[in-house]
Amino acid sequence: MATGYVFDEIFTRHDFPGHPESANRLAAIMDYLGKNGFLPRLTHIPSRPVTRLELMRCHHPRHIERVEEVSRNGGGMLDADTYTNSFSYEAAVRAAGGLVDLTTAVLDGRLDNGFALVRPPGHHATPIRAMGFCLFSTVAVAARAARFDYGLERVAIIDFDVHHGNGTQDVLIEDPSVLFVSSHEYPYYPGTGAADEIGEGKAKGATVNIPLPMGVSDEGLKRLYGELVFPILRRFQPELILISAGFDAHWDDPLANIGLSLSGYHWLCQSLIDLASELCQGKIVFTLEGGYNLDVLALGVGNVFRGLLGDPLAHDPFGPSPWREPDISALLARLKIIHNIT
Repeated sequence: MATGYVFDEIFTRHDFPGHPESANRLAAIMDYLGKNGFLPRLTHIPSRPVTRLELMRCHHPRHIERVEEVSRNGGGMLDADTYTNSFSYEAAVRAAGGLVDLTTAVLDGRLDNGFALVRPPGHHATPIRAMGFCLFSTVAVAARAARFDYGLERVAIIDFDVHHGNGTQDVLIEDPSVLFVSSHEYPYYPGTGAADEIGEGKAKGATVNIPLPMGVSDEGLKRLYGELVFPILRRFQPELILISAGFDAHWDDPLANIGLSLSGYHWLCQSLIDLASELCQGKIVFTLEGGYNLDVLALGVGNVFRGLLGDPLAHDPFGPSPWREPDISALLARLKIIHNIT
């Protein structure tokens, strides 16, 4: 398999001492990939600044200008959680541009698949504001580029970060050409992502929210994806699958309360890779979102690359969740009714 990745030192210069979304996250990932022999097997895709046109497909000009102005003036807090420094705007536009170019390389057939190791993350950034550590909605920018510049008619985004991808949802809420699926702890930050949030206008049904109760672990995840998400994807028939990959749904992550294991993550990612082979000639691209236990994060990303490269082994030294898993049968039944899955 020809697997690409995006990484640029600028992503590590967006940093704030003591903040959980720090440069240490990418440092841990790159250290793991280097020590375990991944990098010589991967094709590096350079980052480049996303164009203003590409960004304005998802964000209001005033939001773009505010992030740029604050960053160029040395940085500051955009809300209680979301920081910038003098490198943040450049990092954010290069994160989006790098993901667009990685996605284009997969669509062109130069690569089979890929993973954009970028930050700041993006899935909380709405059309008009930065929030939740996120400045621009990176994955939505890539989806729109695939639609408008490459001519795809159907793009799917799967977001398995533990927090609801409210920014991605807000950008795409009226767009029937992009299927957005988010599984996330609920109720939890940012407070959105209820089951009945399904899209608006002609895009009703193109948003699928899976609000997970505290403690859901591997078995619940497998039922929800196997019985709900995968049938929805097969019905939608995407030409490209984009993944917002957050590893903060792991049971040992410090910022959340969902009980996935690294083995559960590997099952999910491998299943999505296999489904991309079935539905869209293997065209699947991951992009980094959350994950704040650095060892879990590095291993989780490494396991995704194992799946993308076709390696058979995954590693899970942490083991399964120690928590008792809640029954998700009623939630699954309700979601099947909402989304007409029999």
